Amino acid sequence: MKTSKIFSPKISLPAMAALVLPVSAYAHPGHDHASFFSGLVHPVTGVDHLIMLLAFGALAFFVAKKTVTQLSLLVAALIAMVTGTIAGLSIGAISGIEGAIAASLLVVSAALWQVLTASKPVKSMAVALCVALIFCHGYAHGVEASGNVSMFAAAMAITASALMLLGNRLAAFASSRWVSVGVASASLVYLLVA
Repeated sequence: MKTSKIFSPKISLPAMAALVLPVSAYAHPGHDHASFFSGLVHPVTGVDHLIMLLAFGALAFFVAKKTVTQLSLLVAALIAMVTGTIAGLSIGAISGIEGAIAASLLVVSAALWQVLTASKPVKSMAVALCVALIFCHGYAHGVEASGNVSMFAAAMAITASALMLLGNRLAAFASSRWVSVGVASASLVYLLVA
C-alpha cells in the first residue's frame, strides 16, 4: 500500500528567508548618515554590511584565482554600492529594499557554499547576484542620507574597500566551504536579533 506525502520537509529559500527576516532591515536607524566619520564607521557598526562586505571579499577570492580579477570584482561591488547610494538619494524609498538587504546575507552564504565546486557560469551568476544585492545596501543609505552625502559616501567606500580586501585575504587562509557556514551562522544570528 502506497502512502502519499502529506508533509514535505523541503522548504524553499524564499520561505525560509520570510521566517527569519526582520520587519525592517533598512540601514540602521540611529546611525548618522551625514559626515565623513560616520561613513568610515558605518560599514563596521552595521553588522549586515560588515558580514556582506567580508563575505563578498572571500567570494571574490574563491571565484577568481588571479589577483587582478579579484580586485576587479571588488571594484564592481564598490561601484554598485556607491551607485546604489546615489539612486537611493535620487529616487527615495521603495518597497523590497529591506528584504533584499537581509536576503543578501543568505545569498552570499549560499554562494560561498557552492563556489568551490560550481561551474563557471554558476560562479558568474552568484557574483552578479551578490553585486546587485550590494547595490541594495547602498540604496538604503542613499534613502536615509542627510547632510554632506558625498563625504559620507566617500568614507563608506573607503571602509567598504578595506573590509572586502580583508575578507579576500582571510579567505586565503580558510579556503574551505566551511567559510560559508560561518557566514550563514553570523547572518542568521544577526537576522534573528535585528
